Amino acid sequence: MTALSQAPEAAATTAPRTLNRIRSGRPGAPLVVLVHAVGLDLTYWDRQVPALADGFDVVAYDLAGHGASSPPDLPLTFDAAAGDLARVIEEAQAGPACVVGLSVGGMIAQTLALARPDLVRALCLLDTVSTFAEAGRAAVRGRGAAVRQGGMEAILKPTLERWFTPAFAARRPDVLDRVTKTLLAADAPVHAAMWDMIATLDVALRLGEIDRPTLVMVGALDPTTPPAASQVIAKGIAGARLEIIPDASHMAPIEAPEVVNAHLLSFLGTV
Repeated sequence: MTALSQAPEAAATTAPRTLNRIRSGRPGAPLVVLVHAVGLDLTYWDRQVPALADGFDVVAYDLAGHGASSPPDLPLTFDAAAGDLARVIEEAQAGPACVVGLSVGGMIAQTLALARPDLVRALCLLDTVSTFAEAGRAAVRGRGAAVRQGGMEAILKPTLERWFTPAFAARRPDVLDRVTKTLLAADAPVHAAMWDMIATLDVALRLGEIDRPTLVMVGALDPTTPPAASQVIAKGIAGARLEIIPDASHMAPIEAPEVVNAHLLSFLGTV
């Protein structure tokens, strides 16, 4: 992967796109930036922000085309997404940041750490991967194709089944209802383009270049980015710590917030 080029909005003559964000916590404390999963928005960090705010300066933002952020230019690229993350960190004027990324957020975090290590203090990579087998790339591209053909409804049921365990779905129908409404309200062309971007991820062979403290977490029952994928990341980054979250699937910070938060606080307290 080439070095991160200037973000498109910075090079253009028009005003930069709006990246919606919130900020909480302690000014002057270490900066933590939260990067959400595809199809969601910053509000899904609602269990992490208050847990981190006592000891950190916390920023969460909506990815381009998600939540209240402006639509991105298509097609999407990881360089552009990492450029947006770099902009969020730089505009906070408190970096470098401990970057916490969930799913595609973890992929964007890895991309930034390779391109702009000066902006990264530490990485927390949740339920994510560093590359795909060819069959996996085809499956990911298939999700984008399904959205283009049938809209967000076409991927709703399989997405919920991958993201949450049956036990959690039965116990917390309110969360499933919230996620359902968020996904159905998503910008379908952006969502499809996100899957096309995700299918291009391939940084596994460069993980050894990352020299920042790293925590890798994954739900033990995650079928989308399984524990084996997190083991690859943890082995590839020198000194990385791996935590497997029991009885959780792909959305571990939502299914098991207390466990995830405990690991986050323990790790961030050391960096």
